[in-house]
Amino acid sequence: SRTQIFQSLDAAVAVCSAQEDGPKCWAVISSNSDSDTPGAILKALGASGKRLGVVVTASKGPVSQAQVLRAMEYGDIFVAASGLGDTATPLLKDALAYEGPCVLLLATAGALSGDSQWTAFSYDPRREDAGASAFVAEGAQVRKEIQGFLARESLLTLVAKKSLPQEGGAGADGEDGLADGLADASKTVTILYTSDTGHAEECAKAVARQCRNGGFANSAVRCCTLDSFDVGA
Repeated sequence: SRTQIFQSLDAAVAVCSAQEDGPKCWAVISSNSDSDTPGAILKALGASGKRLGVVVTASKGPVSQAQVLRAMEYGDIFVAASGLGDTATPLLKDALAYEGPCVLLLATAGALSGDSQWTAFSYDPRREDAGASAFVAEGAQVRKEIQGFLARESLLTLVAKKSLPQEGGAGADGEDGLADGLADASKTVTILYTSDTGHAEECAKAVARQCRNGGFANSAVRCCTLDSFDVGA
């Protein structure tokens, strides 16, 4: 089957929804449009399952990497940002081979001119299966928005592993109590959410994924809506 390419998210989502199996449906959209691109991408990802691929092109600066950064919160999505050219080729190949949704941000040299904070990166969940970080940046410098996301991911993993550091280091007051409390809590974890747009649901699932990555058994992690949770169960 051949990859299908569309000029709008709606068209790609419609085909993905109508055909459960088949090749990826790619939507190629511009970041310079007047629409809420990040919000539209998140909504499309929630509606189209694993077959959707989104390429956001940027021809004018400044380029906001928030266009794709929020997609990483969904956990099982291949996400990458790169300048157009030879460096984008391997990312495109990796995205085509990924069995799940993908979001790519490709910017022209003109759009990136003068942007000292631009961070070329890839976020590939398959790396976690090999014990590596899903996030890899091309250079040493990582812009603040991405640093903030990575810090939140690391914190969730630390909590899941019951190794949350305390101010003052080992032996600090309250450290043993925290460790004991986390040990008791580690028997089961329940994550509740309410969501109108689907974003809170995906964030909750990302937290659940980090708990499992941190050592909790799959059966010990429960993720469900607040309305469906039975307090007496």
